[in-house]
Amino acid sequence: MISPLKRPKKVSRELKQQLCGISSNCLGNSLGLELPEVISLQKEASDILSLAKGLRNLTSPVGRLPGDVLERILAVRASEQDLLTATCVCRRWRDILLSSPRLWAKFRCDNVVRTLRYLERSKLVPIYVDADLYSDTKAVLALKSATDRFGSLKLRLRPQDLLQVFHQITTPAPTLEHLEIHLGAGQTFPPSIPATFLGGFAPALRSLHLVGINSELNFPALTHLTLVTNSHVFYMSELFRVFTSARLLEEVSVKFCGPTMPIPGSQGVVSLPQMKKLSFSNETGGFPERLLSLLFMPSVEEVKLDISLPGEDTRTMLDFLPARYPNFPHLLKADNLKLSVPDAHCNVQLSGPAGVVSIHASRMGSRQQKDDFQSRWLDSLEPTSITSIKGLTLCNYRPEKPSDQCPVLRLLQSMDGLRSLAVERCNNAILSKALYPSPNGSILLPHLESFTLQPSTNLKAVFPDLAEIARARGWEGFPLSKVPPDQYAAFRRSDVVAPQRHVNSVQRSAEADPSPPANLCVQPRAKSSR
Repeated sequence: MISPLKRPKKVSRELKQQLCGISSNCLGNSLGLELPEVISLQKEASDILSLAKGLRNLTSPVGRLPGDVLERILAVRASEQDLLTATCVCRRWRDILLSSPRLWAKFRCDNVVRTLRYLERSKLVPIYVDADLYSDTKAVLALKSATDRFGSLKLRLRPQDLLQVFHQITTPAPTLEHLEIHLGAGQTFPPSIPATFLGGFAPALRSLHLVGINSELNFPALTHLTLVTNSHVFYMSELFRVFTSARLLEEVSVKFCGPTMPIPGSQGVVSLPQMKKLSFSNETGGFPERLLSLLFMPSVEEVKLDISLPGEDTRTMLDFLPARYPNFPHLLKADNLKLSVPDAHCNVQLSGPAGVVSIHASRMGSRQQKDDFQSRWLDSLEPTSITSIKGLTLCNYRPEKPSDQCPVLRLLQSMDGLRSLAVERCNNAILSKALYPSPNGSILLPHLESFTLQPSTNLKAVFPDLAEIARARGWEGFPLSKVPPDQYAAFRRSDVVAPQRHVNSVQRSAEADPSPPANLCVQPRAKSSR
């Protein structure tokens, strides 16, 4: 028996085979029918064909997909071109898409026709617009009729096009939350966003990202600021003016190069009670000392400084430590210190209950200048002002000929209260000199409770040294079987309770070497996100 859904298809196929290519008169003569009867029969066949097509659409996967599910799928996965293609699938899909304005709220200003179409289909919802170097300037200017619906605006245009946009889009944007403007490099004196842009009124703006350009606007609700300048001169007064007008800032990242124009001496201290993260980066060595001294941030949790020092600069880490400023009182104490000292770079990170301070300093010059730079920076870390350090992580330090006067050894000699030491990819001779008991029986770091090592070479090569150190210091570990070269070795003092992470250490297997070092604990290295 033919199912009701398939019967029209079968009937229509038979009628189509009979009627296709036969004129009404010929068909009437062959079947012995009058012309009106033939026309009626052809109309019935056409109706059956339409019915069969509709029934097939109802039973297809496209027809069974609920409208709200389709809208969610396209909202998550579809690109602009996918949306335009989806409107051509069938009438039902087109009706669903055109009745969903949020699907058309995010678009690029490729050309005027498409921009106007997106503005029409997005109706009254906030729009998220992206314009780049390949965008049509006329399409960008067409947005001035919808500034009251801006949710996000990204402009990466040529200077002449950007200035044209600034002077023609002058109506307020009360719903704008994210503004990103990029201007190319090579501007000796970066231009500023005029006060007439967006009517000078963006009360809901939360995030501002400026590259190669300054701003004359005030954003009282601003919480996230990123400022990157490629010009030859950076005006600290411009940044300070933003701080003065935006007291709700939570995260600030500033990257600049070249000399900085100072802040006028008449400026007072600005309080930023909600500031959590502050980052400064300068490729030519300038440091915002005056600016930091004028910012009071009682809740700051993370401070990052990235500086490049010229060959004659003799400043050390303590000169850049934010804790030396009275506006950072809660960052004076730290529990952990992390050092990474590859070549002409020094990465210093101090972390404690109140927050994190990271300083990345680099030095370009001769080999002797680089060595002197590292020695001075490491010597400046002697915990005369950092007395609470309990944990130290040393990374990427590989001096050619480490001696007893190595800066790292001098640093360790001054850290009697150190409880935890981790060494990653460093010269193994430093490990031996730091942890072996001296000939007179004295032990460096007498209160050390745990030690973790990731050697720069195969871990098996340092087995004898590790076992000897463990026996000399009374440390214990777990037996092991096979040690891949990318694993950590970890020890703990016998009178200290093992941390939880030591429980799953590698155990001796049946095929193991019958005499591995007994005082060694091996832990797999965590997979890096990089």
